[in-house]
Amino acid sequence: VWWRLGSRLLSWQLPEQFLEDGGHFELSASYHVALAAGLLEAIELAQAAGREVPELWRVTARRALAWAAAVRAPDGTYPLFNDAAFDAAPGVDQVLALGAALGLHDAGSTAGASPDGPPSLLHLASTGWVILRAGERAWLALDAGRDGAAYQPGHVHADALTFELWVDGERAVVDYGVSSYVADRDREETRATRSHNTVELGGLDSSEVWDAFRVGRRARAQVRRIDRSPSHVAVEAEHDGYRFLRGAPLHRRALELSERELVIRDEIVGGRTSACSRLRLDEAALRRRSISIEGVQLTPERSAGVWHPSFRQPRAAVVFSGRGDVRDGWRGGFRLRW
Repeated sequence: VWWRLGSRLLSWQLPEQFLEDGGHFELSASYHVALAAGLLEAIELAQAAGREVPELWRVTARRALAWAAAVRAPDGTYPLFNDAAFDAAPGVDQVLALGAALGLHDAGSTAGASPDGPPSLLHLASTGWVILRAGERAWLALDAGRDGAAYQPGHVHADALTFELWVDGERAVVDYGVSSYVADRDREETRATRSHNTVELGGLDSSEVWDAFRVGRRARAQVRRIDRSPSHVAVEAEHDGYRFLRGAPLHRRALELSERELVIRDEIVGGRTSACSRLRLDEAALRRRSISIEGVQLTPERSAGVWHPSFRQPRAAVVFSGRGDVRDGWRGGFRLRW
């Protein structure tokens, strides 16, 4: 009786919880890895009990493992978009190893091309994430997707078109991470646009986030163009999260990544407001990797900050900010070299 009930419930929820590209519908790598681990354990326990494992479980597990392998960063972690933290789920490699042991994942496989191959780009369309790699030195994840399931957006941040960058295997441009799940000022900061590597307009959030897990008006992001060449990979995306402002300004972002450089070009189309573009870098990585940062049509200001790889565990960061006035449009950006 319990097997019939449990297996039916799981089979009912799997198509809802996992997207076509294999990602979990709350768009958090932590939740994805945790749910994938739970699914693998259910398969393993069913096999041990002599039960027939539904093919839906195996198919979903394979897709979930492929997604996890695709977003596995060079340091063995994952992007911290939305509510994600290193201490919120098992390690990616641990889950991939379990999948391999169950015959559901090729332990020797990697997503995309090899590090010593030409630059590569992977668009996880259902999730809305884009993974760019340029040689052995540079790996980047961009969040250019929707704000999760319409009825369950609680883990969403106001972070449209944010990204993280790894240089020489080390996370350099960092997400703010998650400081708190309590409805306090830390939680507000965790989810705010100003805490992410993107452009803030009018001092407001691109998605209307409040309390600990509430979301109202939401940004709608999409990838406009992707491009590969022997020397670089590039992606262009946009979002309309500020459509409620005068002139309905649209944020367009172009990222061009090569093995030694990242160029960020932002354009605000329409509107009359203020703009602030920010980059948050891990302080130690900035120093160790000798990363230089220049403004593109803006003058960067440097300030001290933090980021949270795990709950309530702040690490020192350096925040670079570039400000401007939007008068029916604005352009700015950054150039990073290492």
